[in-house]
Amino acid sequence: MKKIVVPGWIKAYFGFILANWLVFTLFRCLFLFVFRAALVPQSYHELWETFYVGAKFDARLACALAIPLGLYFTLCAFWKSARAVRKGVSALYGLLEAAVLLVYFADFAHYAYIAMRINYSIFKYSENALISLQMAWETYPLLWAVFGLLVWGALGFWFVNRLQNKAFAQADNYRWKGNLGWFFGGLLLTGALMFGQLSQYPLRWSNAYHSTNNFICNLTLNPVLNIYDTARFVKADSYNREKTEKYYDTVAKYLGVQQPDKESLNFERFVAAKPKAEQKDYNVVVIFMESLAWNKISMTNPDIDPTPFVKELADRSVLFTNFFAPTSATARAVFATVTGIPDVTSFKTSSRNPLIVDQHVVVNSLRDYEKYYFIGGSASWGNIRGILEHNLTDVHMYEEGHFKNEHRNDVWGISDLDLFREANRILNEEQKTEKKPFFAFIQTAGYHRPYTIPDDNAGFESKDIGEDLAHKRSFVSVAEYNSLRFSDHALREFFKLAEKSDYYQNTIFLIFGDHGLAAPQSDNMPRGYVDLNLINHQIPLIIAGGPITKPQVITKTASQVDILPTVMGILGRPYFTRAIGRDVLAGPEPEPGALIYGWAVSPATVGFVQGDYYYHSQGGKEGLYKYAADNYNEDISQKEPERFEHMKNLAQGLYETSRYQFYHNQKRDERDD
Repeated sequence: MKKIVVPGWIKAYFGFILANWLVFTLFRCLFLFVFRAALVPQSYHELWETFYVGAKFDARLACALAIPLGLYFTLCAFWKSARAVRKGVSALYGLLEAAVLLVYFADFAHYAYIAMRINYSIFKYSENALISLQMAWETYPLLWAVFGLLVWGALGFWFVNRLQNKAFAQADNYRWKGNLGWFFGGLLLTGALMFGQLSQYPLRWSNAYHSTNNFICNLTLNPVLNIYDTARFVKADSYNREKTEKYYDTVAKYLGVQQPDKESLNFERFVAAKPKAEQKDYNVVVIFMESLAWNKISMTNPDIDPTPFVKELADRSVLFTNFFAPTSATARAVFATVTGIPDVTSFKTSSRNPLIVDQHVVVNSLRDYEKYYFIGGSASWGNIRGILEHNLTDVHMYEEGHFKNEHRNDVWGISDLDLFREANRILNEEQKTEKKPFFAFIQTAGYHRPYTIPDDNAGFESKDIGEDLAHKRSFVSVAEYNSLRFSDHALREFFKLAEKSDYYQNTIFLIFGDHGLAAPQSDNMPRGYVDLNLINHQIPLIIAGGPITKPQVITKTASQVDILPTVMGILGRPYFTRAIGRDVLAGPEPEPGALIYGWAVSPATVGFVQGDYYYHSQGGKEGLYKYAADNYNEDISQKEPERFEHMKNLAQGLYETSRYQFYHNQKRDERDD
């Protein structure tokens, strides 16, 4: 058998990766040692995951640094004359290694100063460069730091130069035969290391936020990659304090702030518990139904009946008919529902922004509850993992690959039917051992292109209503219509299972759409919904379950951000919040309304719905409309100037306040646990 000889340049390339990987791991250990006072005994068990995930981030950085060197080695392997620039390559890598060490120096100093890992906002200090430099000079041993960088740069030069000597010591380095195969093999292994995990999604910054402990998450991060991950968000989105102050009085009154303070921008509210006799230990199941839009369901499409079970459930439960999603994207819906802050970021989604991953959530007030999150695909999608695992205390995450009985349906993971079956099974089993109330989220995703109906479908039968009728009734195709019907069918099967379970009689279920869906024809809807794009936002909310004994239709305007505070009100439990969400069933009844943010158009729209009225602003043009009326496109702001000004102030105020709260709703003390 012929012995496999690994070319020297391949050994040198991966030797560079390994050396840097080990150095970055050493820096992580040093970070833990220096800031070990922040590590509490309750988090010791999380260190293994911290170093495991952190090692994958370090491997990614090591590979990124190595790629130019690898390309140079490849060129030299095929063309000997390329080695003429070897000293220049060594010098370049000396500078590069020094630059990386500089980031680590700055990161240690930054964390020591404000207990936050370095991110792209560090470059804001350049706006006052002299002052920043003087502060650094008076605070840190800069001369020793410069000396260390020079030494490290020299070591980098020596190391890469030595690697080059070893890379081409063999006599047959410049033969094409074999080298091409080693090149593609090295490329494949590098790509695998940078991808970081055996999953549909690559390793993402949100993987670092696997704990509710900030120090554990900070320890997991790689500072160089964190600068890269935060760069686009620092550039694209921030908040405007002056504008937040401008609308503070209006917003504080709307939110019911108990101690208004415009100077400190205080939005804190403490909601007291109900009397002990009125408190409930209901289990809670919050179900995000993918794209369960108001214009798609049986209530607005009775003749084609796309969601017979949703209608049946609504008829025996509490139904909100004027309920809105602030924005039209699933990751934004998760952020808004969990945090109580509308996702009004103009770039990507807030769940993808590592600068605002730390958020207070009211559910954590339920310290005696077990918490669950079920998703049929991966929680890495949209980086929602960071928002969930970092902010929901001790949450049990179940995703594709974690279920006992699962069959991948399509790109979105297991089918909604399998997801509901597994969620019910797990909740049943947990209840037999835990004997504690639970708070569970279930996020469906099957009602998406490619609209796959699974083979195991519990007797579901498709219907053909014809493409023309489907288009007229808000659907892009018959396939989409049947996909929604299957989603409804899966929900029915879930309730069949739940109603046979021990937990059902003591459980409330909140079922709602994550967002609306646009449809140009939508003959089943008043035209104002379509032209003003409110069908992208209007969704149903149903509160059902064993404790709900009296059907009710609620027409007051409300929003996704109100869901969790309203649940807390139903349970009668105390909670603390700074966010936009309110208990809309509380007494005295809060002013109704829902912020609308249309991020998918340019320029973005900012609006506010209240009853039949809609304030709409886009690109400097604004107006007040009766969106369901025949004359929906008539601007009535001059006819009702007081209403126009009030709704304008609420729309702009809630928008600016939401942007401000992204950066000021972090967990701070025991109220934020």
